[in-house]
This record gives sequence, C-alpha cells and structure tokens, in this order.
Amino acid sequence: MNVTHRERLRDTIPKVWIGWEMEQQVTGIAGKTALVTGSTRGIGRVTAEKLVAAGVNVVVHGRHAADVEHTVAELSRDGVTVLGFTADLSKHNEAHALADQVLAAVPQLDILVNNAGASTKESFWEVSDESWDAQTNVNYRSPFILAQHAARHMRERGVAGRIVNTSTVGAHVCHGWTLVYDSAKAAVEAMTRNMAWELGPAGITVNCVVPGPIGNRPGDSDQGELWQGIKPFVPVGRVGSGADVAAAVLFFCQPDAEFITGQSLQVDGGYAMGLPENYF
Repeated sequence: MNVTHRERLRDTIPKVWIGWEMEQQVTGIAGKTALVTGSTRGIGRVTAEKLVAAGVNVVVHGRHAADVEHTVAELSRDGVTVLGFTADLSKHNEAHALADQVLAAVPQLDILVNNAGASTKESFWEVSDESWDAQTNVNYRSPFILAQHAARHMRERGVAGRIVNTSTVGAHVCHGWTLVYDSAKAAVEAMTRNMAWELGPAGITVNCVVPGPIGNRPGDSDQGELWQGIKPFVPVGRVGSGADVAAAVLFFCQPDAEFITGQSLQVDGGYAMGLPENYF
C-alpha cells in the first residue's frame, strides 16, 4: 500500500497526542433550559446528553413518540427536568406547534439548538417539488420558525439567550447528490449571520456549528467502512464524533461566549480545508 506524505508526517507525531482528550469543564449554564431538535439520535442525542450532564433542563424532540419517550427516560436524572415533544419539521405548521407546546411547558427557554436535519441523495435531475419542500422545511424553514418563536420569548423576558444552528461541511465543499440539503444548510449559515445582527441588541447570540465527517452517531446506521475511507483525508488523523460537535454547541452556550455571535464553526478536523492533491 502506498504511504502518502501526510501519513508519514503523522507517524512522526508522538502517540500521546493521537486521540488526546481533555475533560471539558462546563460552567455557568446549570439551571438553564434548552430545546434540542432531532435529539433522539445522532449528534442531537449526544448534545442533549452533554447539556443534561452540565445541569441544563432539556426538551427532547423527535418525529416518533416512542423514540422521544425512550430518550426522555434515559436522560432523566435528579435535579434536571427532561421533557419531550414530537413534531415532523418537514411540515412548517408542526414547527409552529412545537414552539407553542415547548414555550407553554417551560417557565423560560434560554437555549435553542436547531439540530434536526434530513437529506435525500438524488441527482439534480431527480429533485421533485415535494423533495425540495420537505428538505428545505426541515433544514432551513423550521429552524427559522423555531428561532423566531424562541427569540420573541427571550426578548420579552430579557433573557440573554443562545441560539445555535447546524449546517454541514457540504455547504462549503460539495457532498455530491445532495444539492437541496447542501444548499439549505448554506442558507442556514447566511440566516445565522442575519439573525445575529438583528438579535444582538436584545442580548441574544446566534451561532452555527458545521459538522464534517462525524461517525459513531447514536441510533444511526453503521457506516464504519465509509468513515475508514475518509479518515486519511482528515488532518487530525481521526473521524469526528457527536461529542466533538456537542462541545462546540456547549461552548456557544456559555456566558463567557456572549461576545461571539454570527459565527459558523467548522467541526471537521480540518477535512474541508485540504485540496485532493495534498493527500497523494
């Protein structure tokens, strides 16, 4: 097997640094309340777990009642309230209904994590009106609807709220066969900047996480072979995990991050910044 220059360079790095992890100490958000969409599996599930571990009350969201109930039961712990609601965010009326239900159920909402997303692999020629509407609703329109409800609630109560949206590395480098998904996520990044500009005077920050190659997502199908194929193209030498993205979300939620807004943070181990010729 041919060994690339990058692989040879990586072999010179002391092994103590490979896969090095630091226990993140999260302070200042205990007692807050967060809604995390798409939190019955994947990155959203890990984010909800990390928020609960930090003492945050969490509202779980998913499409299926059984999944929501199971997640609520697993996340519940003493001192923290965990609630759950279902909604199909491909339908904008259900996004409005979810916001109304959540805001009626909690005394105060401090954090909104727009994590839910959906993509369909199809060519440019295959995209139908129905597919376009469903994907843009989940990935772009529903996050806007939920943010509008949440921000109005925060502003009325003088809450220095946090809104964290979710994009994808495909908004910067083409995934292939996911035109609608990648386009909607690119729009989310533009929306993040505009929301941040408008909501800043109310003390509300709006930022965006941009996941790259993230494996080991709870509840998702096993794609081990795919991730092993991508690994050589990630400068840090490993595929990411849901915890990597959750760490970025929690960072944006910190009181100390109040001067950071309108930012899109790529969580991809450097994957998107390299040209193909760098690896051969």
